[in-house]
Amino acid sequence: MTALTAMIAACGAEGGGGETPPTATGTATPAGVAPVSKSVSASNAKLAPAAGTDRFGQRQLDHPDDLQMLMLAYRLEGRQPPIAEWAAAQSRVVHANEFERSALLEAERQRLQGIYDSTADVGRLRLNVRARFGEYDATRGGYYLDAFMPGSVFNFNARPAPHPVVQERVDLQVDNSEEINFWPLDVAAAQDALQRTGGMRNVTLDSRFRITGISRRSGGAVLSARLLGYTIGSERYGRPVTLGVRQFDGSAQGEN
Repeated sequence: MTALTAMIAACGAEGGGGETPPTATGTATPAGVAPVSKSVSASNAKLAPAAGTDRFGQRQLDHPDDLQMLMLAYRLEGRQPPIAEWAAAQSRVVHANEFERSALLEAERQRLQGIYDSTADVGRLRLNVRARFGEYDATRGGYYLDAFMPGSVFNFNARPAPHPVVQERVDLQVDNSEEINFWPLDVAAAQDALQRTGGMRNVTLDSRFRITGISRRSGGAVLSARLLGYTIGSERYGRPVTLGVRQFDGSAQGEN
């Protein structure tokens, strides 16, 4: 089984994050680094369609960073994260003077608690995955993407507390049984897609997942998830375009 590894950059001692969504690098071999995203609060996380018996909740967490994934894993496992301990270990708390330390400690505790609270009722995820497509397969009529093999795994490595160094890992494993890395296109559409990427064959897959289970292994928590689909996009010269759509949730498939 070929593993797809997405190393999401650690959120850092102070948390926070950047303004752009993290993008995982999908390749046939473990590789890739992604930037950190801004935390998604409980108030602005998007609602997913009702799933009836979905025991993992209805809300979708968009572009989570490492710390959000760690907090989500704690919640799904029914464990309470050691927020007070992590807050006390933050650099700005450890190095604060005696007049400021109490207020900074409380601010850190509230920040971490807010991230944990944002994972309530989450059962779906949205990630950007970088991928490349190979040469056109004329026999089947389409391209193969070097991401999303069945059994692909994304790794999130969170460092919630730097003093002492605490690092925890969460894996997200794709459990689709069907083929999810083939992009069917006729010749004309395939030529157009190649041209739109400037011949570089690089695309971004705006991907949606439904969490189906959680377990614990020696390396940490493992979330299993079904890939519901992805939008295939390219951004050349700063102009994003949509090249196609793949669906694996029972709805119609289509390509643009």
